[in-house]
Amino acid sequence: MNFLQPRTRPWILILWIVSVAMVIYLSLTPRIDFPYDFDNADKVYHMLAYLWVAALPFFAFLSPKAALAGTLSMVPLGACLEIAQYYVPGRSFSLADMAANCLGVILGIWLAAWAKRLRFSRG
Repeated sequence: MNFLQPRTRPWILILWIVSVAMVIYLSLTPRIDFPYDFDNADKVYHMLAYLWVAALPFFAFLSPKAALAGTLSMVPLGACLEIAQYYVPGRSFSLADMAANCLGVILGIWLAAWAKRLRFSRG
């Protein structure tokens, strides 16, 4: 039994592509004002963004290998974007942001696996 109907998978794939494009755009925008600003708010935003883009491939691809490849591709993407931020005015390179990105990917994998397990256990 499939987790999602076949007709929904292309829409989730489109959502994933748009989400990755938004992460790229927002990562390379010179200055971003966060809706909620507190100590290390950017780390929370990094983690949530990468959680989202890491979880979506598990619902977009039928093959678990393809889903994992799509998800794990977010790690080098985050690293490249972080390096590129060194050259963007108002932005800076941060190892802590890279760690938040990786944590988001790990949590995205966990969340997707949990959601699929929950769905399959219900039948």
